[in-house]
Amino acid sequence: MADIYRKNADSEHAADYGYGTNRPVQADISSSNAPNKPSRSGLATGALALLGLLLKFKGLALTFASTFVSAVLWAQYFGWWAFGIGFVLLILIHETGHLVVARALRLPVGLPVLIPFLGAFVTMNQRPKTVAEEAQMAVGGPVLGTIASGACYLGYLAAPTTYWGSLLGGLAYFGFLINLFNLVPVTPLDGGRVMSVVSKWFNVAGLAIAAGLLVLTGFRNPVLILLVIVGAFSTWQRFRSTALSPEYYQVPASTKWMVGGLYLGLLLTLALGIEYTHSLLPARVG
Repeated sequence: MADIYRKNADSEHAADYGYGTNRPVQADISSSNAPNKPSRSGLATGALALLGLLLKFKGLALTFASTFVSAVLWAQYFGWWAFGIGFVLLILIHETGHLVVARALRLPVGLPVLIPFLGAFVTMNQRPKTVAEEAQMAVGGPVLGTIASGACYLGYLAAPTTYWGSLLGGLAYFGFLINLFNLVPVTPLDGGRVMSVVSKWFNVAGLAIAAGLLVLTGFRNPVLILLVIVGAFSTWQRFRSTALSPEYYQVPASTKWMVGGLYLGLLLTLALGIEYTHSLLPARVG
């Protein structure tokens, strides 16, 4: 699944909802026995407070809504509700890996929003300072996603002949598969962001891989079509930004070796995971 990053368009000068007006609210006190009516300023303050609360939690609401819609659509696609929900949970765990690393790097990011059949994106108020930070944030998803898929496989081994064993075995396979696909080294996939710390030319190789997969599928896969189009633009942008901001790509050789080694280790682990779990796919979702 692709991770699509977009910059948060909220202005730093946006109104600060939820703090009311800049003067005290004065109630109109009637001398009659009729019940007091709320003042207009009080109603306005309450409305602004409610709006501020909604704005504050809009990210959480959007995450829940997109997760629910994705779970329903994937459940319909697989024909198994439990499997669809489990699959979406694996995607959320993958995205949480990005979020955890971003917060550790003190990068202001929002909660993930799922896009059914495509992936997810997170809002970012500022770009990473270097390509090394970009790579660290990107690799967090596949690392946590691989761990979650491995946990599913261990759950299968604990009860291979049960309903839950069948469910976890199939989820392990799909978890390994989507995380491996995400490591194709072309932006916007995680692999492109990770391997750009080693060389921008990996994006060219990744674009060729994506184009090859598109040819093998007879140009019938809309996800691959979109990946090739976006990947071509992102690769051009990567080369252009290297010339415009060379300091962004200046990282120590030790960092390149470390990231490259981690990337290779993930590839091997995920490939082995697929080898061990491809036969565990339940017939009802195969």
